[in-house]
Amino acid sequence: MEKCRTRLRTVRLLACLLASSSLILAGCRSRLPDRSSKTYEDFVSAFYVGLAALQVGDDVRADRELARATEIVPGEPAAWANWGVLALRQRTFDPAGQRLEQAQKLAPHNDAIDYLLGLLESGRGKSAEAIADFRKAVEINPNNLVATYRLAEEIERQGDPNSDAEFEALMQRIVETQPDNLAALLELTPSLAVKLIVRAAVEASCSVSV
Repeated sequence: MEKCRTRLRTVRLLACLLASSSLILAGCRSRLPDRSSKTYEDFVSAFYVGLAALQVGDDVRADRELARATEIVPGEPAAWANWGVLALRQRTFDPAGQRLEQAQKLAPHNDAIDYLLGLLESGRGKSAEAIADFRKAVEINPNNLVATYRLAEEIERQGDPNSDAEFEALMQRIVETQPDNLAALLELTPSLAVKLIVRAAVEASCSVSV
């Protein structure tokens, strides 16, 4: 059972890494050169070829094109962040750290980047640092439920006296925001999960009646 749970978490991690790539790109376009310029055209080509390669697992091409994108427009955080995602997936933590830290310097209030930094520290076995990064991501964007989930997992893993209570509170926050989140529901105690399901059903029924 524990092996299956670990495998599911690994699958979720890979899915979240790819999802984060798209999130980081949004909101960073102001740093790009003029759309009519050759530099813009070259950057967009390198970035999207690299991103597509990242998503299909062509790591050699992803590495080459994302590196080229950071050279063409060094001030664009999306290129650095996605290049960091590649290194995270390959578990080469030092390059991942360098790339993600550069992305954070360029976009210091981006919750997706802080989330990726949390994944980095978790992969390195630095639980306290991972918790700090995940907390920052959730503070910036309380609706980042993936970061909330990973924060809860890391807190549970630490095993402090208050870990269980905080873990359940975070799972409850996810379910209240997204009632059909089965992953979070399964982590709650049965009685609390049932209460939340019933509450969601009653609220849905009331909204239909109105």
